[in-house]
Amino acid sequence: FVKKLRGNMTKVHICAFNADEYKQSLDPLFPGIRISIGRSYNDLGEGVDDCEVLIAFGPILNDRVFQRNKKLKWVQSLGTGVDGIFDQPNLSPEIPITSMRGIHGPQMSELAFLLMLALNRNFPKILDNQKQHSWDRWPGLILEHKSIGIWGVGTVAGALAKRCKAFDMKVIGFTRTAREVQYFDQILDLKNVLWAIGQLDYLVVLAPYTPENEGIVNSSVFSEMKESAFIINLARGKVVDDKALIQALKNGEIAGAGLDVFTKEPLPSSSPLWDLDNVIITPHMGGMSESYVRQAMPVLEHNLKAYLENDYGRM
Repeated sequence: FVKKLRGNMTKVHICAFNADEYKQSLDPLFPGIRISIGRSYNDLGEGVDDCEVLIAFGPILNDRVFQRNKKLKWVQSLGTGVDGIFDQPNLSPEIPITSMRGIHGPQMSELAFLLMLALNRNFPKILDNQKQHSWDRWPGLILEHKSIGIWGVGTVAGALAKRCKAFDMKVIGFTRTAREVQYFDQILDLKNVLWAIGQLDYLVVLAPYTPENEGIVNSSVFSEMKESAFIINLARGKVVDDKALIQALKNGEIAGAGLDVFTKEPLPSSSPLWDLDNVIITPHMGGMSESYVRQAMPVLEHNLKAYLENDYGRM
């Protein structure tokens, strides 16, 4: 691929907390590129303003990057979503964006189960009792024969649905294009959401953030949910109407929530969500795992090869 670079080393910049792991994996595969790194919201690293290729998690970026960098030719998101990238005002519409769609099924579905089980058994109270040396017991809920609705039927939803069937759960999917999908008992068009929402014991939100999806899970949805039902958001914060969610939780319209994503991240300390007893908060860690670099590398290797060969159609 060095011959494709026309005498100049392609500059690639990686923004991620574990950026050095990606660099160590890519360096021996691509000796004809120069990789620089940044590791956090506050330290995007030297090289972010003059790289040709930017590899990053969208939420840690900002529009100044795209305002200053006039050499950028391609952005590779390290997440499934491309928010924080496609929605930046100064990103040229001519710059292609690719994502990691398809690699997050195991860890995302496991977090969904962690949150469902923790809410079922009131696990925060169990931990409090342990700290207080208190032998307080109560009957927990079980997943068997419960109904779960998955809003957004993609790769992660498929992985989650497969695991739900192992727990003998009824699985209903909500999507814009109704179709038959393996492991789902029923797939419904979004226009039927309000009709079906009252059947559910759990609503797991996996819909991508797009302008048309902003606030799509709102007060109308919460008012139709059972008072015993839980919502779990693993998608993006903006897909759920914050005010409506907080109101539903405070008023007992729903039993509780497991939240991994938020409209503003990190979640401000002033947010009332922190102090609600029926909420479990995780800091946007659903897609993270010890295997993430291994999962991501085939996508990065394939797309970098295609880019260096000027074959954008393969990316």
